[in-house]
Order: sequence, then C-alpha cells, then structure tokens
Amino acid sequence: MTIQKRLRMTLLTVVCLSMCLCTTAFADTDGTEPKVTQQPDQLVLQLGTRWAGVEFELRTDAGVFPAPIVVDETGVLTMDLGGSTTYTLSCINSTVPIPDPSVEQTPDTQQSSEEVQQPQEQNTATEPASGISIVPLVVFLVGLACGGGGLVALHFAKRRRQEADYDEWADEDDEQY
Repeated sequence: MTIQKRLRMTLLTVVCLSMCLCTTAFADTDGTEPKVTQQPDQLVLQLGTRWAGVEFELRTDAGVFPAPIVVDETGVLTMDLGGSTTYTLSCINSTVPIPDPSVEQTPDTQQSSEEVQQPQEQNTATEPASGISIVPLVVFLVGLACGGGGLVALHFAKRRRQEADYDEWADEDDEQY
C-alpha cells in the first residue's frame, strides 16, 4: 500500500509542478502589429547590358505566359507577378544570341585568383564537420539515460511488489493449515 501511496503522491506532485511552472502567454492583438499579407508584386533581375534583347519564356503553375519576357536595353528584366506559386524563366527560343561568360582575364589574374582560392580550401578542411551540435546531443543522451533509468526502476519496483504479494499469499496458506 505504501508504494501505491508514494506513486500517487509523486504523480500528484508532478502534475502540480507542471501546472505551476508552465506559463500561458496570451496574445493581445490590437491591430497595430505588422502583418505580412501580400505577395511580391514585381520581379526585377539586373542581368547586365550584354543580355539586352534576350527573350525568356515564362512558365507558371497556371501555364505558359503567352508573350516572351524581353530584357530591356539597360539589361534589366522586369516582370509583374500574379497569384502563382512557381515561376520558371527559360531562355530556349530567343532571337537574340545568349551572351557567353566573359573570358577576358589575363593569366596573371587567373594565378592570383588560384592563390586566393587555395587558403579558402584549407580553411574548409580545418572547420569542424557540420553535423549535430553538442548541446542538443547531450540533452538527448541525458534524457535517454533518464528514461532508461526510470524503466529499470519501474522493473525493480514491480519485482519487489510481486515478491511481497507472494510472501503474503504464502503466509496466508501457512495460517490455514
């Protein structure tokens, strides 16, 4: 009986502590807080003057846009957005040739850019591996250990209770004879 009383008291204490320590936060909204309710209205891509006159095909989740999207003389592609969730620009059937990436670097600048890239590669090798950080891992392992310990304690408590019940049953049998 004492084990059941202890178990009930422990459970009652845990429930009381959890109710006392958990605070409730009520959100009082009076309409003055900022709200994000609108989607962007316009897409502006600054591609550069080399892209002037290049035509793009626009595909949305509603279908293909009927007219091509053309980059203006200043190299800016401007497009009004509607209510679609996806937008895909493809440069497939352009009448103006697509500009190639500029290959105007001299060998001296290529060597200096290689020298700059080498230290960056060395820095990435010395950085720690990006995996699970230490603090959440420790918290998880401590919780796992506490849960395992609790299960072992419950197993031993059940075993003791069964032995006590068996002893009482054996004593009753001895008294009857």
